[in-house]
Amino acid sequence: MQVRVFESDNMDSALRQIKEALGPDALILSSRTVRKGGMGLFGKPVLEVTAAIDPAGEAVSGQHENLAVDNPPRLSAALATKFEKRVYDEHPEDHISYQDIWQQEQINAKDPRPNPYARNMQPEQPRLNALHTEVGELRDLIKNLVKELPEQIEKAAQPKAQPIFYPAANFQAGRSSDSNQIVLDALTHLGIEAEAAQTIAHYAVSQLSKRQITDPAVLNAFFSKTIAELVQTTGSILPQPGEQKRLALIGPTGVGKTTTIAKLAAAFLLAGGKRVAMVTIDTYRIAAVEQLKVYGEIMNLPVEVVMSADQLRDVLARHSNKDLILIDTAGRSPKDDVSLNELQNFLDVDPAIEPHLVLSATTRERDLYETYSRFSALSPKSLLMTKLDECESLGVLLNIHLRNNCPLSYLANGQKVPEDLVLADAESVSALILENSEG
Repeated sequence: MQVRVFESDNMDSALRQIKEALGPDALILSSRTVRKGGMGLFGKPVLEVTAAIDPAGEAVSGQHENLAVDNPPRLSAALATKFEKRVYDEHPEDHISYQDIWQQEQINAKDPRPNPYARNMQPEQPRLNALHTEVGELRDLIKNLVKELPEQIEKAAQPKAQPIFYPAANFQAGRSSDSNQIVLDALTHLGIEAEAAQTIAHYAVSQLSKRQITDPAVLNAFFSKTIAELVQTTGSILPQPGEQKRLALIGPTGVGKTTTIAKLAAAFLLAGGKRVAMVTIDTYRIAAVEQLKVYGEIMNLPVEVVMSADQLRDVLARHSNKDLILIDTAGRSPKDDVSLNELQNFLDVDPAIEPHLVLSATTRERDLYETYSRFSALSPKSLLMTKLDECESLGVLLNIHLRNNCPLSYLANGQKVPEDLVLADAESVSALILENSEG
């Protein structure tokens, strides 16, 4: 057998070289891409094809007169290469060339003994049997799922029972039976600070028996009612028919003042309000101005950008016919007295401007108290608490306004405008504090 190696840029060129050198009956034994030029990975890629021709092929054909064909079967060079690669990929440990298979078939024609390469060409029966078994099991599983689907849908459609708060491990046998401590543990779990918890616990012990205190359902109902009685809310801060309001949202950076402005504007429009304007004095952040302008375009509302207190006075005069003017202020650090004084100068332009403090429920309570203490110089009318959806414990809703005697007006629990802004009322706040502390 004559074997030669040919180098070319592509397979078509290599086949032409092989045909010219070895004739049309040549076999492709292997092909690979190598790099030439001594530069390693940077060398020029060259296709290297190994081909062979058997000079004795005609003699072999003549000796085997009983073969079904006169000439040995040939694959085209390209198909032979693809066939050989597939066999190698499936069984690299038994790599054979097309030439080996052809020669073996010629021998088997006169001596039909088991072909040692047959397992490379025929699927194994055990593997087929295993595949059929797996398909059958999968079919049975799908049938069972389909059969159970109506029952699962019915269960999912049933309303879920409201969870009952289980206040503390002290309900377990063998633990402390001190009623006051049981209540304190429960309130601590709710995120209610020590001073308020002590007051509520003292009241609970005076109103409930020891047996009632150790009953989770009874204690949960008592908390729900008591917390609701302690919560202070303002109701809607938006103008009523025939009323005009100028609302300024103040607060530290990153609490969501701009988004809350848009939510209030949308809520007023949905309630039937018509004449609304939005003003921003937050010129420190370009993104805040652009964000408010986008909201204004969506709701077809005018948006004014104000750089100074005098400009704010002019803007308020120009929109004096508006029922509602919402003023977005720049986020101020509670420790920056200069910025707070600057903000006070804006608010002093019109005594009708109502400041409302926006705070995030995710802020540490110590920082919340410090923030309120600083912004209290601006006399906020209410608290708007945001990012409730990011907070694990909402006892802060009771703590912050009890400590500062400032009522809640709105609660924001997401970014959607306007649905993620809800009017705060005592019962809903109480329910949020209890439910958000489950688990």
